[in-house]
Amino acid sequence: MNDDVGGHRGAEKAELLLAAARYLNETLELERVYDRFSELLADAVPHNGVIVSSFDPEKGLISCDFAWVDGEKLDPSILPPLPLNREGGGMQSRVIMTGEPLLQNDVPEQVKDPAGVYYDVDREGHLRKLPDEEPPGVQSALMLPVKHEGEVVGVVQLMHETVQYDDEQRELAEGLVGLMAAAVRNARLHEQAQGEAAARARAEATAAAREQAARVLEAVGDGVTMVDAEGRLRFWNQAAELITGHAREDVVGRPADEVLSEWSTIATEIPISEEAELARPVTLPVEVDGSELWLSFVAVRSPNGIVYTFRDLTVDRGLEVAKSDFIATLSHELRTPMTAVLGAAKTLLRDNIELGPERRKQLLEMIGAQGTRLTQITEEVLLANRLDRGDLRIDSERVDLSRLVAHAVETMRQDAPESVSLSAAANGGVEAVGDPDRIEQVLVNLIDNAVKYSPEGGEVVVRAVPSAVSVRVEVVDQGMGISPAEQEAVFEKFYRGDPQHLSVPGGTGLGLYICRELVHRMGGSIGVRSRPGEGSTFWFDLPRP
Repeated sequence: MNDDVGGHRGAEKAELLLAAARYLNETLELERVYDRFSELLADAVPHNGVIVSSFDPEKGLISCDFAWVDGEKLDPSILPPLPLNREGGGMQSRVIMTGEPLLQNDVPEQVKDPAGVYYDVDREGHLRKLPDEEPPGVQSALMLPVKHEGEVVGVVQLMHETVQYDDEQRELAEGLVGLMAAAVRNARLHEQAQGEAAARARAEATAAAREQAARVLEAVGDGVTMVDAEGRLRFWNQAAELITGHAREDVVGRPADEVLSEWSTIATEIPISEEAELARPVTLPVEVDGSELWLSFVAVRSPNGIVYTFRDLTVDRGLEVAKSDFIATLSHELRTPMTAVLGAAKTLLRDNIELGPERRKQLLEMIGAQGTRLTQITEEVLLANRLDRGDLRIDSERVDLSRLVAHAVETMRQDAPESVSLSAAANGGVEAVGDPDRIEQVLVNLIDNAVKYSPEGGEVVVRAVPSAVSVRVEVVDQGMGISPAEQEAVFEKFYRGDPQHLSVPGGTGLGLYICRELVHRMGGSIGVRSRPGEGSTFWFDLPRP
């Protein structure tokens, strides 16, 4: 090529890039910058597809920002983010690691390299991972780094089905990519400025609204206080009084640390909304007069100090913890019987092994037993739900407690292990008032617990003891016992002394809760006497006729 031809082409290239720079910088909308870049490429470098990706060095991910294939613009989200291969495997990763462009005129061979991850996408957006049973839809590719201040921040890919790329096309494409990168930065700076302005306006409006509310609104449900630069409380609304139990006249003017224990430490964990940011809530434990409250705080800086609003989420947090524990417990309880049923059923269905009658019977009995356990768990959950809703019918009639005790013991003896002795010590003719079915349900639950917690060789005794106005039924075991601190808690819903299921028998944590609710609805009371290591005596009283 002679100098005149080379100079002519150089002038054309310079003119093209100058026109491209003007065209790209006429808009500050990011999507239109990408569209115009695609238009410029169509006239400058042959291609069937173009993909613009950005690289996040903190996450190590390469994500698609713009995709165009065979005349159709695609949703970038259809192309999954790719992790950077720091060993240089994969064409995009190689460009990011080296900072150098990559010209590849044999893509079908390149995608066979197992060190990289490759995808092919058509104009309808159908994505397939390469290599697969069909070759990729392109023959050649140009991979060009997008740089900012010397660092690679993205990659532009040009692809063609038949054309072989050369260095001259690569140089021209590099020039256009550089212009596109500058235009993209300008568009993003513009978007960021607009976003910051909007956020600043929202923060200012929020701060003004909260400060005004702290001054004039006493009926709001959230507690509102203001702490001045010296750390003293300058405002305390009615909701703050109700949440903390501290009257306004007792706190206004005092240091916040004197009213709320360790306030200085707590305040450092509460994000304070400034002019250009939105207020963000945070939930923290706060000790108030020896009790722990979980309060959700929002803080806004005002000219006179920091305005805090807080909401009591103690009950909500307790419910969330109970819900989480219940889901974990229920999942644990369901897993064992479901696994057993599934394993036994699959064994019975196998046609490549011979099962004798005895083994087949054992598997069927296992399915029946574990199916019964699943039914019991389901019934416990449904019954607890009905008790919570208050729509469970409870009858009231004269019942022979001694007969019910004997029947419950006999029923439970069939399933109790031979290593545990189970007996009834109830005299005949002991009567009470209640629902016979529900009384038996309470007995079965208490006996089942006693047997589960009994050691080998242990004894469980059930007895009915009448008094002047009531009859007490006691279930006595020789198990591990219960500490005094837990004796009230064991009757709460979902309570388990060992949530990780490491040292106590399984259960949903609903059995004793159901017993308590049923006994209370029959006009009785329930409790436990126990010492760790000395067994337990669970009892319930029912009125006499």
